[in-house]
This record gives sequence, C-alpha cells and structure tokens, in this order.
Amino acid sequence: MKIRSILVPLLALALSTTALADKLNSKLFLDLPEQFNSPASFAADKQGNIYFTSPNFHNEALLKDGLIKKAEAPTIGKVTANNTLSTWYRFKPEDMLASTGKIAPFGIAFGPDGNAYVADMQLWFGGKYQSRILRINVKKGKAISTDVVATGFLFPNAVVWKGNDLFVSDTQLANVNGKQVSGVYKLNLSELDPNNPAQITPYEHSGKKDPHLFETFISNGKLTFGANGLAIDGEGSLYTAIMEEGSIMKTTMDANNKALVTRTFATGMTATDGMSYDPTSNKLYVADLFANAVFSVDMQGKVTLLAQNGDSNGAHGELDAPGEVIVRGNEVLVTNFNAVFDSPEMRNKSVGRPFTLAVIKLP
Repeated sequence: MKIRSILVPLLALALSTTALADKLNSKLFLDLPEQFNSPASFAADKQGNIYFTSPNFHNEALLKDGLIKKAEAPTIGKVTANNTLSTWYRFKPEDMLASTGKIAPFGIAFGPDGNAYVADMQLWFGGKYQSRILRINVKKGKAISTDVVATGFLFPNAVVWKGNDLFVSDTQLANVNGKQVSGVYKLNLSELDPNNPAQITPYEHSGKKDPHLFETFISNGKLTFGANGLAIDGEGSLYTAIMEEGSIMKTTMDANNKALVTRTFATGMTATDGMSYDPTSNKLYVADLFANAVFSVDMQGKVTLLAQNGDSNGAHGELDAPGEVIVRGNEVLVTNFNAVFDSPEMRNKSVGRPFTLAVIKLP
C-alpha cells in the first residue's frame, strides 16, 4: 500500500544558541501518517531503501487526546531513494507474544541472508525475560512472514551485524547498588533457527553468565538505561551508546569477533540513543533523545553538534525526541520518537501530532 509522501521545505529551524547549530539546519522533513506514530529505529538494504520500525507506543495517549481514531498496529515503514513512503510490514496477531498479546519492534538490521532481524522489547508490557529477536523473512524485497529466532532477553534495543554475528544491546540487565548493569549479546547466524531458537539465560550479576554475553557496562543508574544504540565502523570495531551517561564506548575485536578492549570513546552528550556509522564521512551519527539533538562523532572521538532545538512537535522539521539516525547521501534522517520521560533533562514535554522523520542536510 502506498502512502502519501510529503517533503516540506522550511523557512527556518529553531535551533539552540550554539553557534555551530545555528549554521547547520534541517531543510526538509517527511510527514508520516498515524500508523507510524512512534518511529524508532532505522535500517538500509543493499538497494539504498530505508526502513524504520514504529512500535506505536503512543496509541493510548493519542486516543485519549482525540488525535487518532484507532490504535495502530506496530509497523515497519519503507522510504525509497525518491522518498516514496510505504508500509513494508504491519505486524499481525500471530506475530505477538502469546503471554502479552503485544509486540514492540525496536532495532532492525538486515542480515547476511537478506532477511531483516528485529528486537521485540516485551519488557515494555511486563514480559520479563520474554523479549525476542524476530526474523522477518524477505523474498524479492517483500516482507513475507516472521519467525522467532532468539528469546530470553530483558530489554533488547539495537541490533547490528558484523559478518555472520548479530550484536544485540540489552539496556537493563540488573541494578546493583544503585548502578545500572547493561550489556551486548552476540549471536551467530547459525544459531538463529526458528525450529530451535537461541535461548538467553537470565542475567545474574554474581553468577554464571550466558555464553552469548559479549560485553557488560556499569553506568551511573540515574535513568536505569544503559547500553542502547550500536554501530560497527569501517575497521570492524563495535560502538555502544550508554544512554544515561551520554557517552559512547568502543570495543575492538579480533578476527573471530571476540572482544579485546573496551574503552570510553566519546562523552559530553545527555542521553545517547540510536546511532549509525557512515563510511563516506567515516563518522558516527548519534541521536540524543533527551537533548533534542543530533551529533556526529569522528574517529578520534570528537563530538560535533549538528542540530538541536527546544521542546517542539516537529511540525517544521525540528527534532522531537529523536530516537535514531541514518545517513543517506548528504542527509541525516532522524526518527522523531516523540517520547516523554520523567526527567528534568528531557526537553520533550508532550506526545502529539505530527509524526515525522526529520532530515538534516550535511554541509
């Protein structure tokens, strides 16, 4: 089904007073219909099409305020190179977890087999250790069906591939003495079998760890949100955004994708969420959910503000609680997740219309 696509030129974008941000502004945005009311994460296929998940967490609030007429099923959208927008996959009742009757598609990435892999974050609905990795089976570019290929996660968030290994961030593993423990799991393609899904055992801080646990992180605990966005650079290193510390960690690996060294790579942001690596510029691009900001980070860890604004509904191309970013040519596409969290650092104060993907033009 094709959906009307609107590219709207802006007269101006209200940015922060940061001098650099005043020079770089968004020129366009993609207006989304209500079936994409909480765009979350991006992926790109080999043909250059962009896909984004929308768990549609805002159904209840939008219905209460009379802004939508019916609850929308979680959906994945597709944007072509010429900005044609369509519904690529709408999750069906049989895709839902039986115990909750719901699904929460977050991170998405295309695997070496050509299928799409999606993190289903069931903790949002109380499904503790029931979160899953789903495989969306793709034929000739079309999403045909879904299979469960891994289960037992707590808060799976981002997914990224390196070779035949799938890395999955788990934002909440445990809270120990007020500190947040989070981590990244690694699963091989050969383990992702719908007839025998990979099973993650619950994390025990002082006990035996699941063999799939690739790395763990200890953060300050102020949000209880640790490992979030993931990216792989051109040399094969893994980057993990630690949301509550506004930082990015870098993990170098050996030829077998075994972790060698993890260190702090970049700091100074507020709440680092989704991110991606762009091989053309050799930089990371990061969404800051709380600061309503998007940053680039070079390979020396230098952080540069690309765009930022105060509380906004995104109606003129502003950022509206950005969740993730992806680079397409000389543009940075941004999912305006439009979430609200109970934190004084959160610039976004309300959920509402419109629903948009912001577009930042690179110099």
